[in-house]
Order: sequence, then C-alpha cells, then structure tokens
Amino acid sequence: MWVSCNMKTIVYSLGVLAVFLLSGSGGQEVETGTMDIEQELGTGVDGERDIMDTCTGAAGPRPANGIFSPGRTNYATIDDVNGGYCGVNITNPGIWWLVEGTGGIIRASSCHIETEIKVKISVFTGDSCDSLTCVTGTSEPDFECPILRRETKNGQWDTMATALNFQTVLGQNYYILVQQEDDQRGTVWLNFRTPTVPQNDNCVDAIGPVPRDLIRIPSTSVDAAVSYVPQGYCGGDGVPALYPGTWFQVMGTGQSLSVMACGEFNFDGYAFSVYNGANCDSLDCVSGGYDLNVDDEKCAFGPREFARPMTKFTFKTIDRSRYYIYVHSARTRAVNVTGDFRFFVDDGKNGDGGTSGAHIMQFEEPKDVVSSDFFGNGDSNNNNNGGGKDGDNGSGESSSTMIRSSGFCFYGFLIASSWMVMIQ
Repeated sequence: MWVSCNMKTIVYSLGVLAVFLLSGSGGQEVETGTMDIEQELGTGVDGERDIMDTCTGAAGPRPANGIFSPGRTNYATIDDVNGGYCGVNITNPGIWWLVEGTGGIIRASSCHIETEIKVKISVFTGDSCDSLTCVTGTSEPDFECPILRRETKNGQWDTMATALNFQTVLGQNYYILVQQEDDQRGTVWLNFRTPTVPQNDNCVDAIGPVPRDLIRIPSTSVDAAVSYVPQGYCGGDGVPALYPGTWFQVMGTGQSLSVMACGEFNFDGYAFSVYNGANCDSLDCVSGGYDLNVDDEKCAFGPREFARPMTKFTFKTIDRSRYYIYVHSARTRAVNVTGDFRFFVDDGKNGDGGTSGAHIMQFEEPKDVVSSDFFGNGDSNNNNNGGGKDGDNGSGESSSTMIRSSGFCFYGFLIASSWMVMIQ
C-alpha cells in the first residue's frame, strides 16, 4: 500500500488537512513567524534613549533557537569598551544582546526581512558588564541570507545581513555588541542558532589525502566560513571572489592533476585555491588552468538527471608532495552562494599515478550529509551512499528510494489524521 504512494497521494493528504484546518478554525487567529514577538525598545522615560544602548540593558538572555528579536540604533551611542576594538573597530553607535553559552558554536545573524541597516558584530564574555573580555568580531556578510542580498557594481553577490560564529562555554554569558556599519541608523533583528559547520571548514581539517581516481566526494559549503590564509587567494585572474568554502588535500604524482566540482544549484561554476605545503602553516600558491562549463555525466542530478556544468582546474605536481585545495563558488549573481557539491580528483591513471597510488588511500564516506545524493533523488548512475565511482549501480538505491517514499506518505497520512482528531 505504502510502496505505491506517489505525489498525487501526498497532495491529496495535504489538501484534506487544509480543508479540516480551514473548516475547524472557528475564526481563531494563528500566530506565526517572529513578528509576534514583542520587544520594548525604549525606556518610556527618555524618548531619545534606548534600553539596549548599554551593556547593562542587553536584551536577553536570548535562546539559541533561531528566533529573532529586534533592536534599534536610532538613539544609540558609541560604546567605550575594550579600547575601541573587538574584531572590528568600535566607532559607531551600537546596541547590546545577551546569550548564554551552549558549549558549542553559536551563530549570530541579522538575516531578517525587516533589518534596515548593515551592522558589525562584536562578542564579549565576562561575569558582568564591568569585566568584559573580547571573544571575536566581524562585519562579514551572512552568506546564508539571500533575502537581504544585493549586488555590487561588478555583479558580485552581497547581502546586507551580517553573521558571526563564535565558540561558547556552557552556561557562560556572552554580550553581543551590534553597531551600525556607517552613519545610517535603524532597526536590526538578530537571532542566535547552532550552525552545522562542515567538517572541513578550515585548512587544518582538510579532508584527505583523497583518492585520485574520480571517486565522487560529497561535500557542502553551507554554514562554512570564508577562509583567509597569509598567501592570499590563489585562483588566478578572472575569479576574484571569495565565498565560504571547504578544504581537501591530495598527494602529488609528479604529473598533472585535475580537481573538479559541480553542484545541483550552481550554474556559474567553482573556484579553486591550490596550495603546496607540508602543513597549513607553510603554504605556497600553485598556478594552473581552468576548464569552464565542462559537460560531464558525473554532474547529472535528480531523478531526471538534470545536467549541471562542471568546473575543472589542472595543475602540475611533485611526486608525494601534499596539496591543499580550497573550493568555493565562483563569482555569481545566483540566489545562494553556498550549497552541496560534488568534488573529484583525477590523475589520469585511475588513481595509480606517482608512488602514492589510490591503492594505499582510503576514503571514509561522510556521515549525516543531507543532500540530493543521499535521499534517493540523486542520479541513477550512483548508489545512495554518495561515495561510489561514476557508473557504480549500487543495489540499494531503488529499494531505499521506495522505502523513503512510503515513509513520507505514511507520515503525511499520520499527521493529517492526527490534526483531524485534534480539531474535532
């Protein structure tokens, strides 16, 4: 019964649910979104001052659950704290929030449709506002925020939203200073959440050495940070942009190597910064050549195998030398600049080039990766583990797709039925 479930059945279930909701609401208003959160912005005594203008009036403690709360810099003043610097210069009017540490990474973001101004964020910690220690600060864009995106003169993707990741200690207080970036005053909506930072977000955590036999290596740049290294960006002319990316490492063969990437929702290609070095503290830029918009069957996505362009970068290597590859989206005007992608390395000899062949390398498939490659709608030439070579027809894909489809239908009926009972 469940195996035969299809999209029509799901739509029908949702339609039935909608009818019951509309007919059984009894005129009640359902509050949704963040706009229903009330936040006192003024003291009520002095109309030209705001509670959040000082650290002692910080809004919070706010939960790290993604719920936004508002503040405004209309009457804010410049704060005299930490010598005027914490990740960014403290030179503009700012307001304060307070959040309690979770023991993990917390992301603060101004990505809300009613945020009016670009801001810079500084994070402090301490027992009170009289004993603050700077943790970090930035004016870095929130690359996960397309709703406030704006284009630069050269077509570069940009956003008015700001985001900052910071490591926390469980139960410790963190005071967040949010300054307007320039002279423009206005309202800011801020939230805190736990980001899913990619395993290979930093050079020191680069995945590899990875095989060089065109094995598909699933990765993502969602919630990643922009990596900065002293050597600078090594992508060459024509690809000047730096968006969030992730890192890989590969061993040289003494011949040329090609690294490739493609993504289901990426139409403008990828950029590669390639470095040679024994570790991330001693990197040298490596030059190479790009092949853009490569048509390759390894870049077919979805059940109908929609083709996406592949970007290829080829560079000369030294046998057994280690190379670090930073992969990120090329300059784009697309809605999103981060996302899931496929990464490949080819030495032209099925991984056996040089004296460190693929037979001595092992690649552990990523766990808990959420992408189209892992949910039964990947291309039909690969099994659902996302780590097989192109052309491998794993025996588990059709059955896993069937199981997932039946599960979604079952839960659809279950949720609809539960709502019907509750409304009745």
